Amino acid sequence: MNPVLPTIDEIPLPANTPGRLFATGFSAVGPNPDAALNRVGGECMVCMLTSHEIHLRFPSYATWLNENTGDHGRALWLPTDDGDIAPDDQLAGLVEQVAERLREGRTVLTHCGAGLARTAVVGILSMIALGADPNSAGPDFRKARPGGSPDGITQASQIERLRERFTLP
Repeated sequence: MNPVLPTIDEIPLPANTPGRLFATGFSAVGPNPDAALNRVGGECMVCMLTSHEIHLRFPSYATWLNENTGDHGRALWLPTDDGDIAPDDQLAGLVEQVAERLREGRTVLTHCGAGLARTAVVGILSMIALGADPNSAGPDFRKARPGGSPDGITQASQIERLRERFTLP
């Protein structure tokens, strides 16, 4: 019998975007990040977990992450506490890097602990940066990744603050 693999969901992007965006939880990537990337044809992993969260569940992932993070590396890492937000400028920089990769036709896999809240913040802002309607990006993300949405007013407010930075004229 084949083991059931954790869910990895594709997030809808504007039609003119050649890349693909996926969202998942740590249980899908932590044991074998290369296999998770291969599963979706991915070239870049976005991690929103703190070092503490990583070491509690899959300590070897920290080694992979450190070896693959850097300029044009296979990983982007913005440690953010569960239920919290990253500083606006750091998050905006991460979203710009994700959007750039997607515009280049690359496939990006993003995750946090459950792949729902911190991942939603990155995913929704990336969708908007690529030209998605800011009013439908949240519901579209949630439809693709059931349960995926900002975790409370702090994360929702951050999306509201930053969406203007990414909304195309």
